[in-house]
Parts: sequence; structure tokens; C-alpha cells
Amino acid sequence: MSTTDKYSGFLEHIQAYLGPVRETEPPTDGYALLFCRTPDDDLASVVTNGLRFQPITAVLPQELVCTVHAAQRKAAHLITALTAELVMKSRRGLVLEQVIPSPHPLIPHSDIGGVIAAIHPYADDDFDTLHSPGDAAELQLITLLPATTGELLFAEQHGTEALFQRWEAKETDLLDVFRRSAA
Repeated sequence: MSTTDKYSGFLEHIQAYLGPVRETEPPTDGYALLFCRTPDDDLASVVTNGLRFQPITAVLPQELVCTVHAAQRKAAHLITALTAELVMKSRRGLVLEQVIPSPHPLIPHSDIGGVIAAIHPYADDDFDTLHSPGDAAELQLITLLPATTGELLFAEQHGTEALFQRWEAKETDLLDVFRRSAA
């Protein structure tokens, strides 16, 4: 396989699950941002495009995704850009269930105090890994779940699995950055 074939299905993969790319932000610091919207315009996702080409230590090359209600697109933009900046500075990829607190609230007028790296909670299982035409895993898509300060503390004390169970039990809307804490 030539290097031009690697990741050749990335854009189609993203759009199949998150909706068409409606706009882009040009590359800075080695990656661009793609802004997707579902066909019904209910959800917006911001996706990095280019982290996979950077010298970052990870099991598989990675791109980051944050999905929110469409009216909160600016929050997803901020979360994705700040987390990508962190990855670029550390030169280390994220691992699933990694808790990433912020020293200050991320979103004005909200209690979102960081993110948790996860599989996408609303996309099909096949979304999180891009496969080559020969079916080899070649790219991991890490979803950034906005978490409140209380939820991050809960995850650090009890583990992310306990937080995921609490979110499910309380039917937490993980797409809403202005939601009440489930912890």
C-alpha cells in the first residue's frame, strides 16, 4: 500500500457517521479542524484532521472528535482545539478513559471542567477505528466527552467505568455542555 492510500477513507468515514463537513479551519500547528453537522442539523462535531501525521506516541495514529448539540458548536470547537494542543505539546496520544481536567472551567457559564477520552457514545461501534482496504486498523478516533468538575473528581476517585455507569443510570445528555453534573 502506498502512503497515498493510507487513511484514504478518513473523510468518507467521518461524514458517514457525523454528517457532512460544513466548514473547515485551516491547519495550524500541524492539524486542521473539520466541522460536521448531522443531516437534521441537531448535532455538531468538531474533528481534528492531521494529528495522525504528527510525531505523537500512541498505539495507533489518532484524531480527536467532540460532538455536542448543534447550538453548542463553539464549545466543541474549543474543547477539540485545546485538547489537540495538549496532545501536540506532550507528543503523546490519548488513551481511552483518560481523565483530562482543566485548571479552570473550559466553557463560560458552564461547569465543564475537562474531558474524558472515550469511544463515541452515540455512534455505531465501527466509528472509533478506521480500517485500511485490507481491513487492518490504521487510525483511532478518540471522542472527547465534556465532563463537569464533579464528574471528573468522581472519575478520579471511583474510576471512569463508575462514572459511565452513573451517566447511563441518570440518562445524562453528554451532548449538552450546560447540563447539570451527574456526580
